[in-house]
Amino acid sequence: MRRWPGICLVGLLLIAGCIGRGTTPRPSLTATLLLVQGVEGDQGPFEFAAAGAAAFRRSEGVDVPLLALGEDPIAWEGMIRAAAREPAHRLLLIGMEGPARLGLEQARLFPGKRFVLLGLAGSEEIPPNVLAIAFHDWEAGWLAGYIAGHLADPERGRRVGALAGPGPSAALEGYRCGARAAGVRPEDLLVERVDADPDPAAGFEAALRLYQQGADIVLGLAGGSSAGLFEAAAAVRRHAIGFGIDWGARYRMMRSPAAEALLGSVTPAVGEAVRRVLRQSRRGELPFGARWTLGLREGGLEWRGTPTFFRIAPAWLQRQIRDRALRPAPCGGPGAAGSGR
Repeated sequence: MRRWPGICLVGLLLIAGCIGRGTTPRPSLTATLLLVQGVEGDQGPFEFAAAGAAAFRRSEGVDVPLLALGEDPIAWEGMIRAAAREPAHRLLLIGMEGPARLGLEQARLFPGKRFVLLGLAGSEEIPPNVLAIAFHDWEAGWLAGYIAGHLADPERGRRVGALAGPGPSAALEGYRCGARAAGVRPEDLLVERVDADPDPAAGFEAALRLYQQGADIVLGLAGGSSAGLFEAAAAVRRHAIGFGIDWGARYRMMRSPAAEALLGSVTPAVGEAVRRVLRQSRRGELPFGARWTLGLREGGLEWRGTPTFFRIAPAWLQRQIRDRALRPAPCGGPGAAGSGR
């Protein structure tokens, strides 16, 4: 009779071993670190990344450390180098474009670690330990132009404008095509440029010139100088669209009159990208030595409409954006999936 307890114990251990072999435990994310440009409450990349990490935590029950890099490129370098050298960090998610380029340098120095670089555009060779994720600026501009073109006031000739920085801009070219797909004539799209960033005063003056020329809606593509655009839109009671960060949410937090002038912002869907990367990493499904370019079809861009937009935009336009029914195409090619009217 004394043998029975021992036999039962052996049996239980064998059963436990079989169960363990029948189920594959998910990889741990304890060695994962997010480093994202911005600060808490910035309504930009850091805030978007925080939302993505929080969504992952709710669905998977796993916490992932998230560090704010701030806005100082000199500080970025030290923080990213220190994180890459830390032995406990095996997978690093770094964004946006400026920090991602610094992350690319560290990826070449530490081939045994893995890096996901958010917002990394370009055509350079990607090392085998890197996944580069870019957000489609041309399509983001196209979406802004399509919205602006459909909401511009016919009494002002359906004129739209763009406040741009120096040099070429894929977003600006996309904006031209999106506005054209919405029926805006090329001569009715006006552009003013500012040379300095951030220079809200210069942005304000340039935006006033656009509105004085008849632009009803203006897109801000001038970085921090775009703050002057939103103030100008409020001053002349016209409308503006933001780019890159959720300007509407930022101005609502400040209780600024400019919040009413903003229709919304087109932003990279950083939160969804972070959630997707963390989920696939936990399952061992991330491809490295590869590039992803995320546009509208892939859910890589978001339209963050304001109360003003939802008040004045027709239901069919809101539905097209919500249902991702838009198919951006180069000027002269097939554009959106119909007007929906």
